[in-house]
Amino acid sequence: MLLAQLNTFTRIVESGSLTRAAEQLNLTQPAVTKQLAQLEEEFHTTLLMRHGRKFQMTTTGELLYHYAKRILLSVDQTYEALEAVERPGQGELHIGALATVAVFSLPRVLSGFTRQFPQIKVRVKVGEIQENLDGVIKGEYAIGLVTIPIIHEQIDSIPLFSDPVRLVVSPERALDLPSTLTLYDVAQLEFISYETPSRFRSFVDGVLEQHGVMPHILMEFNSHEVIKSMVKVGLGAAWVPDSVVRDDILRHDLVALEVDGLPPIARTTSLIMLKEPHRTASFRALLNRFIEHYAVPSHLLPSWTSED
Repeated sequence: MLLAQLNTFTRIVESGSLTRAAEQLNLTQPAVTKQLAQLEEEFHTTLLMRHGRKFQMTTTGELLYHYAKRILLSVDQTYEALEAVERPGQGELHIGALATVAVFSLPRVLSGFTRQFPQIKVRVKVGEIQENLDGVIKGEYAIGLVTIPIIHEQIDSIPLFSDPVRLVVSPERALDLPSTLTLYDVAQLEFISYETPSRFRSFVDGVLEQHGVMPHILMEFNSHEVIKSMVKVGLGAAWVPDSVVRDDILRHDLVALEVDGLPPIARTTSLIMLKEPHRTASFRALLNRFIEHYAVPSHLLPSWTSED
């Protein structure tokens, strides 16, 4: 009964209404009100304060909501783990990934995986690094894909690949530039850049500033495709991850330039997961797919992977 009450409480909070919660749960409004009252009686506290037609959680309500979500998630994962034992090779896996990884790298990994395991459903949620980390810690994601190694007491981080950062221009613009630029040449360029605050933008700007280059930003966007489009028509240069422009360079839609006096700039894309994940057959299959695709050396893997 307590699980049902916790589920009802989270529905009330998330829907913001007793009526909507009752509709979602296929219950009457008096039944929802009764379950809320029983929950408050169980914990000897007030969980929600009514303000007109709206509810506001009390301090104890916020605390209970946090734990209720974790409890309900654990129950769902228990069912999934038991089902995985009964029906190995099936189930549903959730991945949290940065947009760059989700669009330009992840499809190559998942295409082979979904062909091999068509009964395993893979759900990908695009988010920032902190969102992906939080999702893994809370158990919402089986794995997360981020562009920095994560050091956290609850997390194992496996480096997958290094993604060089390329300086690209349009083919027409490249005709007016030497194939290898000096730092002075770079300082004279106009750049199409990522919007601030962007970790990638901060990372690249930091490296350039260390070498005395203050980039002249002509335009800012939050889309890889838009940035590439602006560069292709000759409006400026851009620093872009290799994974984003590799195909464009091969098709000669963009030209990559070298910079003398500037060390190689690269980001490491890593896979993150709980130190003690739910080792279902589907999870192990997905993890092995990443390890094989990127040929991750055994010494970079958590010790428990050699035991499974």
